[in-house]
Amino acid sequence: MTFAYQHFKQSSPIFSKSVTASVLRFIPFLLTLLLSGCGLFTTKPEQQPVKFSDLEGWSEEQAIAIRPALVNSCKHLNRSVLTDKSPWGNYQQWQLLCKELIQTPDRQLKAFFEQNFTPVRISPQEKGLFTAYYSPVIPGSLDPSEDYSIPLLKLPHDLVKVRLSDFGLSGQGLVGRVEKGFLKPYGSRAEINQQTAKNSDVLIWLSSPVDKFFLQIQGSGNVELPDGKIIHVGYAGNNGHNYVAIGKILKQKGELEEVSMQTIQSWLAKNPDKREWLLNQNPRYIFFSFSDEGAITAQGVPATMRRTLAVDPSYIPLGLPVWLDTRLTATGEKFQQMMVAQDTGSAIKGPARGDIYMGIGKDAAHIAGPQQEPGKLYVLVPRQ
Repeated sequence: MTFAYQHFKQSSPIFSKSVTASVLRFIPFLLTLLLSGCGLFTTKPEQQPVKFSDLEGWSEEQAIAIRPALVNSCKHLNRSVLTDKSPWGNYQQWQLLCKELIQTPDRQLKAFFEQNFTPVRISPQEKGLFTAYYSPVIPGSLDPSEDYSIPLLKLPHDLVKVRLSDFGLSGQGLVGRVEKGFLKPYGSRAEINQQTAKNSDVLIWLSSPVDKFFLQIQGSGNVELPDGKIIHVGYAGNNGHNYVAIGKILKQKGELEEVSMQTIQSWLAKNPDKREWLLNQNPRYIFFSFSDEGAITAQGVPATMRRTLAVDPSYIPLGLPVWLDTRLTATGEKFQQMMVAQDTGSAIKGPARGDIYMGIGKDAAHIAGPQQEPGKLYVLVPRQ
């Protein structure tokens, strides 16, 4: 999501029948505003085919290690994106390859990839940018108290998502609420926080507004209850406002020279009187639900440590295998991995842009927080 993600997850659009008539009144405005909107996958980035031998670090171990994550993604490939005109292969091709992937013995997996795919470097003229995110563990409680007074909200009942394709329009959709028969933008972070939350609207109670903010940036996480039990929470929706990176604001104002999760948290701790102002500079607000898994990706599959990559899906469809060649900022070591494009992030924009999922807890946070490196990104494309 990020943290550098700055990561928010996307869920399937929902349209409430109870407000259909009201939203229909909104169509003339939609037509005017959105005729130039871009579709789910509209941009073909510059591509440079290479050989597997050009991928430094490619090995039999890499081929074996990626299979579980890739098999999960095979079950959720988007037929409407992988059409016959897709530069990434069509849905039927992928289904056959996925079936063969499942049946291929470990000792033959390296050959399977080399015989069936061509690595294609994305935007070879760009340096790229690769950040990282993780799944935090933060203290919380199912009941409010003096120690746990910060509400983590459920998806509101009055929040409406409009899928533009239902009206013959392209674009990512709208989020709002119905007021006097008209669709209005949903409240910003500041507006939502100003309201007193009803107990029925709260999923769980946290002890720190900063923990809450970074959990919202991550889009999923783990809450440790007072008795030590761990509860998973995941992305349920957002308020439709654009994401704003607070680290960028601090850097522009000369408050920080280097931006990372750790430097932002340190600044917040030293400037408690400015905390609310800074957090509210990001108007996007994330709502949560309980989850059986610690981190669920935008593709709807569990995130896999160091194998899940968040990408910009307007350039790279979710579910495709990719090769990433970069470095880890925290240690300086090379990071050359076969991964799967399974997630998205509100700050993950552009073809050679990615966010690496580093896992759960403090060790993962230590690696994810400072991560900002250039690198090369390749997509594995089925051979014709």
